Amino acid sequence: MEINDLPPKDGAQRAYCDNCGGSLDLVFAHFHESVSGIEIDMNGVPMLECPKCGFRTLPDQTRFSIMRAHEIATKEGTSIFKSNRRKITESFDYTDVPFQYDPDDYYYYPGLVRPWNDGFLTPVFFNRTVLAKYDADPRYVIRFASPTYGDILAEGFTIPFGINRHGHLIMWLGDIAKLPKSEQYYLMSENRPSDHSLGSEFYDGQIECIFTDPTHEDQLFAARSDFLAAAFTRWGAKLAHLDDEVLNLAGTLSRPVHDSAVQRQAISDLLNKVHLESLDNTKLGQVLAQSGIEAAGTGTLKCLQALLESVDHNGLVHDLMSPFYVLYDFRVAYSHLGSSEGAEARMKTVTDRLSLDGSAELFDVYDRLVAEMTASYTALTALVQPVNDAKSASPV
Repeated sequence: MEINDLPPKDGAQRAYCDNCGGSLDLVFAHFHESVSGIEIDMNGVPMLECPKCGFRTLPDQTRFSIMRAHEIATKEGTSIFKSNRRKITESFDYTDVPFQYDPDDYYYYPGLVRPWNDGFLTPVFFNRTVLAKYDADPRYVIRFASPTYGDILAEGFTIPFGINRHGHLIMWLGDIAKLPKSEQYYLMSENRPSDHSLGSEFYDGQIECIFTDPTHEDQLFAARSDFLAAAFTRWGAKLAHLDDEVLNLAGTLSRPVHDSAVQRQAISDLLNKVHLESLDNTKLGQVLAQSGIEAAGTGTLKCLQALLESVDHNGLVHDLMSPFYVLYDFRVAYSHLGSSEGAEARMKTVTDRLSLDGSAELFDVYDRLVAEMTASYTALTALVQPVNDAKSASPV
């Protein structure tokens, strides 16, 4: 390697692999190379590595450090420079709540340094279970733009978050510092050491301003999130649970690649768990009782339908609920609880209600069901929270 190879070129460095385009992680490794006649031997050097293909490159700040090492060796007239790098221990003065974070992330991961706002974009990592704490507290609402990117809302603040490939939550230190102290301590209980993996939709959107077209699956999950947020505004109750299983399943949902009974069971079960089993029947019952509403049955969908019909002045809810009943029957058809003839008969009702031919393949059923569920969520959101007529209720 020549010293002239080290200065950063081609503008701002980016956090994507030159070979496969994947997001890079920050790693700390041994650098041992000859640089224009000087042997540079340094331990614990920050590098950027692609977890997919193993590609490595040097962060700009590391390049400057190696150039400085070469300069020192040259001035001292030695052909070898050896060093054990000391990690940065700087603490940014945004909050006196003792969050764990690694300043190396800020200084070495591309795109985070802001001289006019030093340290603001330091990533702080949390266990994903912190979302369950917020979900269980009626003062907060969690909205998702996708299964890995969203924000937490409460009276007086909104804070964005992302979820990385390890399932850990990421927020910016500067955003956290804007929260009331009580909220910061609430977060700190789930604070964890950095895993140096920032690649995520959160990073893409917040730093690179990359907003790819959402998949149909992301649109469905975002529509669900909007509906639940609107319901919370209307009735002051969280009508569904949020737990690790829901997030994991929502993040793995994708269009099927082949049609088989096993695949139909897997797809219908996954959709059912995210969109039906996550509904909180106890909470729905409490809201119905408080509002003096009687449901036609005790099932979760019947309770939800009764609640929605109480604010429906145009008879829309019956049809808007149809895709969710279709999903229920789709799952039952492949649950192995009945005969094959019974499964075929139930599946015929599924395709009929989706306006599909009885011999429709899984791909067609999936596409139509996801589209209709998304449309229903969107329409129900508008129904529950009209633009100029939404009223908040006290938490149930």
